[in-house]
Amino acid sequence: MRKITPVMLVLLLVASLMANIDIAQLETNEVVEDTGARSGADVDLVAITSPKETVCEPTCRNELFVGQDTSFEVFIQNSGDAAITELGYKAQVWNADGNGNPLNIAIDSNGADLEWDNPDVICDDTTVCDDQSLAAGDVFKGGKTMIQYGGSNAVWTPIAGIYVVQIEVYSDQDVEATNDVQQVYVEVRDYLDIEVDISWDDGSTVATGEGAKAFTVTVELNGSSDFITHNLTMLLDVNGDVASATAEDGTDLLAASIGSLVHSVNVGNDMPVLVFENGSDPSDNLTEIRTVMSDNTNNGIWEYKGSVLPDTGGTDAAYSIDVELGGYSLYGQFESCQEVVSVNSTDAEGNEQTTTETYNHFCEEASVRDDITNNNRDEITGALSTFHDIRISMLTVNQGYNSDGTGIATYTVGAGEPGDLSVGTSYVDASVEHRGSSVTELYDWNVTFTITNLDTSEVITSTVNECVEGVEPSYNHAMLGNGPMAFTQGHACTMVEFDVGTYTIEANLVMEDKTTDQKLSNNLVTMEKEVRNNLPVVSSLDLVTQGDLMLGMENMLEFEVSVFDADDVTGEGLTYTWVGGAASTPLAGCGGQGGVGRTCSTPVIQEFVTTFPVKVTVTDAHGGAVTEEIIIEIWNDAVASDTTTAGVTMDYSITYFSKAAFTIDVEDGDATSCQGITLPDSSGGELSGVYTPVAVIDYNPVTTYAANDVLAQSMDMVFDSSLGASSLWFTTNCNSATLTQLLADGATNSEDDSTKSVLSAVLSGPVLPAGQFLLIDAPLQSKDAPSASISGFSANAEYNGGISMNWGTTGTMLSDEKFSISVANDADSDVFEIDLASDQFMYTYSDTAHGVSYTIDIAVCNNDGLCSTPVGTATVVADKEVDGGAAATAVTVTEAGDKWTLSWETTGDLADVAVWHVCSQNRESFTAAEMPSNCVPTADADTLTADVMMGTSPGQYTVYFVVVPVDALGNKAYAASNSESGADASYFKENAGGTTDTNSTDVDDKESGELPGWTWGAIGGVVVVAFIAGAFILSRGGNEGEDKDWDY
Repeated sequence: MRKITPVMLVLLLVASLMANIDIAQLETNEVVEDTGARSGADVDLVAITSPKETVCEPTCRNELFVGQDTSFEVFIQNSGDAAITELGYKAQVWNADGNGNPLNIAIDSNGADLEWDNPDVICDDTTVCDDQSLAAGDVFKGGKTMIQYGGSNAVWTPIAGIYVVQIEVYSDQDVEATNDVQQVYVEVRDYLDIEVDISWDDGSTVATGEGAKAFTVTVELNGSSDFITHNLTMLLDVNGDVASATAEDGTDLLAASIGSLVHSVNVGNDMPVLVFENGSDPSDNLTEIRTVMSDNTNNGIWEYKGSVLPDTGGTDAAYSIDVELGGYSLYGQFESCQEVVSVNSTDAEGNEQTTTETYNHFCEEASVRDDITNNNRDEITGALSTFHDIRISMLTVNQGYNSDGTGIATYTVGAGEPGDLSVGTSYVDASVEHRGSSVTELYDWNVTFTITNLDTSEVITSTVNECVEGVEPSYNHAMLGNGPMAFTQGHACTMVEFDVGTYTIEANLVMEDKTTDQKLSNNLVTMEKEVRNNLPVVSSLDLVTQGDLMLGMENMLEFEVSVFDADDVTGEGLTYTWVGGAASTPLAGCGGQGGVGRTCSTPVIQEFVTTFPVKVTVTDAHGGAVTEEIIIEIWNDAVASDTTTAGVTMDYSITYFSKAAFTIDVEDGDATSCQGITLPDSSGGELSGVYTPVAVIDYNPVTTYAANDVLAQSMDMVFDSSLGASSLWFTTNCNSATLTQLLADGATNSEDDSTKSVLSAVLSGPVLPAGQFLLIDAPLQSKDAPSASISGFSANAEYNGGISMNWGTTGTMLSDEKFSISVANDADSDVFEIDLASDQFMYTYSDTAHGVSYTIDIAVCNNDGLCSTPVGTATVVADKEVDGGAAATAVTVTEAGDKWTLSWETTGDLADVAVWHVCSQNRESFTAAEMPSNCVPTADADTLTADVMMGTSPGQYTVYFVVVPVDALGNKAYAASNSESGADASYFKENAGGTTDTNSTDVDDKESGELPGWTWGAIGGVVVVAFIAGAFILSRGGNEGEDKDWDY
């Protein structure tokens, strides 16, 4: 059974969907996305250069100390091809877990998030932003830059913990968000610092003259948190021409220094303290007397006083007092306190086994250094008259320059300060100052730097007396002192190229005048540093070539790598090596040093086909190398060709994902096996008629490939033009239309041979399987839907539930076309269907139920089952009854002369009532089913009276009445005469002779529905006359073969 409307709607939807789908697009397997050069502005946060990432191997380096003010230094580049005119950045500090994963944003002491967000780094408002643009390819600020916030460097003062520092750059113009964020893992730990100072009590820098000179030594605990020392000692050394040296407590410092010339002084107060406690048994402990110093002792400050008396035996007497940290112990649970015990036991199977248990005890651990060593010693000097002295006040190494030494330092570490060095160009700088007793005494000077690589024994020596570039402020040589062209302070520097290794860096200050430097110990400063190589960081490795990659493509295979090296900001010292394939074969035309090596352009060759890994190794000037890999997919490209004995040539072009060669085999097939076949049309049906191919080609591919292994494929079938073939078909069973498909319709002339024709097809999906190609010469005739269609369709409810239908057509219907009607209802699933002839334009459907909705569809269809559009459709509710329960009640009959007047009241819903019928019957009452059809209508539903004429024949009997409602279609209600809607009345009339006929069959009964007997004879006479007249009329036409009109 057929539902015309749903079928037509589905066909329309499918057709519109297929018309908008590109089949070739569906079959394309895009493996390598467009990762080429970014079009537009691309802000790239290349690296975070400060703070440095904490690395523990297992000893940790690049840790931060609690309270150490830390700025954020980054390297920002525009990696796109358009300028950036809007830029902001944001620095955040996150709490992290032990694996370096950020957990939640950290807060400061006020509860505020540790976040510095600056949206106004680059903008067009010069009053807001210092920079208005960053050109394509340029580095912001020309190199490393500090994160700014509120007009100055953003500064983080950390507390102890594990953190991740995250910095993000952002811009509305940014086309690539994956390179906008960088993170570094940072550990912040508490530090321990013991500061030792000495000064003359009179405030002079150098003591002069005769008499005792008082001094004070100060030892202060300066750690990030409170700590307690055991047996902290300070070493005091008196040198030079002194007659005596005495401590405040009377100790003879000269006598105490005999032998070692160093006097050791305990710092703090003696008291009993724990020096050992068992970690699992606190009762197992040891208490001894120790000299204890803590923040509870005079706020962590301890003083030691004394005096020296210069020796006046000579006018040039000079002397000095040096102090430095001796050593100390701390009490706690240290690794050195651990006790590992072997335990012998038996396992569940009775086997002996040995396990170890570790006990973490409390004990003392001795040390001679703290975390900050540059304040662990000090000195004061004196002389009878003039004390001649210059000294090195600070020795630093400055790093972060370009490879040629230009730029500014971004990292500085001094002697006695923690921190490693990085390879690359650095400046070693020595700050010098006048320390003589008379600043008017001028001294000329120079510094000799000796830098030794302890791993290679290479020594670099440089003697300088100024620093005109590299370290700010620039300094031209001058004498030390207070006078013309002289300064009390100065500095000298030398440029050094550090390689990986351990270095000693020594600066030796020399006084060049004839005057003798009377304090040589402060002229020499040495530090030892570990120099590490910061490996290059590959921020991106991109395939620049656009589109699908395949063998034989015109464009070169192009790659580009973006690299940052904290030790070589310009990247000119970096060397690039490009290789490809499993064998890491060098790529032709690729590699080199500096910018030229960053890109690689090489042709696609057969060895690259299918999965092709490409690696670039970036090596810095110090041998540090990093390798990045990108895996691409390259399609093979081939044309397989073969010719049958009859001279039909097939060329199969394919771009596929395999290294193997693609070949085919074609032979002449048996054309007789495919005679009189049916062919499919494009809509899933069949073409009109049958077809016989002029040639059949048996086809077999040596290798087949699935759809996802085929990027593109096409074929050409070349044959003699004399065959006349105009369409090409492929089939796996030519006797089945469902297994046959059209490949090409419309042959063209061969460009290579004028006697040949070509049928070409673009294929999709997998490689065609083994089958047959059919060359068809006959025109293709499609099965089409009728051109005529329904117009002016209407459907209406009729009397007694009937549904009448009327329609017209647009266009001309063919002889084999018809009207197909379907009627469905909402009460059940039954569908009524009927086909009508093309000359029938109305129909009534009557098999209905009252109140049920019926949907009618009508279309012009043909014998192929195809129907045209538009179709006619309507929904009608069948009407067989008067709705609403309307009825007459309280019916009264009043005799009024020769008629009865009936009046009544109503009950129920009168909305469906059009008129009222008063029906009557003489002598016998009736049921609802027997209700007579002899009725008198009212004018409308509102008229509740009606007159019924009395009979004229004599008699005496009862007349029975009933009043029923009637709707607009003529449907009426039925009721009995003895119901609430009924009534009756008596009739009496005498005969002319004064008698009364009370029989049940009087003349009035004939008037009520029966015919008098004489009428039957009259009717028979009329019929006979009509028959004779008809015969006479028919006999008048067709005499003697004349073509005369019939005479009616």
